[in-house]
Amino acid sequence: MMAGRSRRTELDGLDQALIAALEQDGRATNVELARSLGVSEKTVRLRITRLLTEHGLRVRAHMPVDTSASRMVFLLHTQPGRRFDVAEFLSSRPEVEHVYLATGFSDVLVHAVFADDGAALRFLVDTVESHDGVRATDSCHLIREVGGPALAPDDRHHPEVDKQVLADLMIGPQPAATLDGLLDAICVAVTNGLGADRVLVGVRSDPHARAPILRSRGLSRGYIDALAERIAQGWTPGVVRQVWDTRLHVVLPDARTDRLFEGAHDLVRAEGYVTMMNLPVLYGDSLIATISGYFDDATSLDDDYLSTAQGVADHFAVALARKIGWLPPAL
Repeated sequence: MMAGRSRRTELDGLDQALIAALEQDGRATNVELARSLGVSEKTVRLRITRLLTEHGLRVRAHMPVDTSASRMVFLLHTQPGRRFDVAEFLSSRPEVEHVYLATGFSDVLVHAVFADDGAALRFLVDTVESHDGVRATDSCHLIREVGGPALAPDDRHHPEVDKQVLADLMIGPQPAATLDGLLDAICVAVTNGLGADRVLVGVRSDPHARAPILRSRGLSRGYIDALAERIAQGWTPGVVRQVWDTRLHVVLPDARTDRLFEGAHDLVRAEGYVTMMNLPVLYGDSLIATISGYFDDATSLDDDYLSTAQGVADHFAVALARKIGWLPPAL
């Protein structure tokens, strides 16, 4: 064993006070916690890291279920030869979660979610029954999901971390000399090192910038442009707000249906990914960038993986802050 400070296994008074503060407000920043506890921000950051890695501390986000939402299944009988047209038309609607081609009692089965029953009725009348390919429709409410094979975590993909790739990037040569080079290195770390299928890095070029600098790998130009257009029109995905508010990573096990990405479910399906991981890149208490990793299959991201992924984001924070002018150039 190397000489040095021994690992402390018991929680002291400061640890207990920090846990209590996080229980009261899990969104509190390190600076706010440090101020309330009378210690430095660095002390809070190191304590939280130790509590996470050695004691199993978890700070989780929770969104209450909207009990007013109306979850519906529509069973459609189509005109002869029109089932494909009807299915493709309805699959493009933002309210629709799943569309299935069927045989027997119905030709097309549609699962959709609405803000309330009134919105569901308008969809049925204005969108479904008005389609000239629909002959008749039956519908029913979904009450509660019980479970099933699709929910079993063992059936999900587990990404492989390539430690050699990460080591070459993080303890090898100095960071890239240009911002473009650094962003490329981040993309390589997330895809080649962390096993994501795609990646999007959004950087705030200055503290007041409205439009971030974007760098991606594996995502189509059409997806990025459509996402940027919706954000410019005033749509801000809940997942982004969650990262900004909590300064913590946010994972969407299925971005096609998760309410934190509501308003872009159609884009997710068109792009073809399932699981989404969002990491904050912090310089001190300032969020200077976000890193989003995308997985084409339903993917299980355990605590060890997320700790490694956040460590990668933290590693690039200082170099990124320097490249965008938040820090003076290195001497």
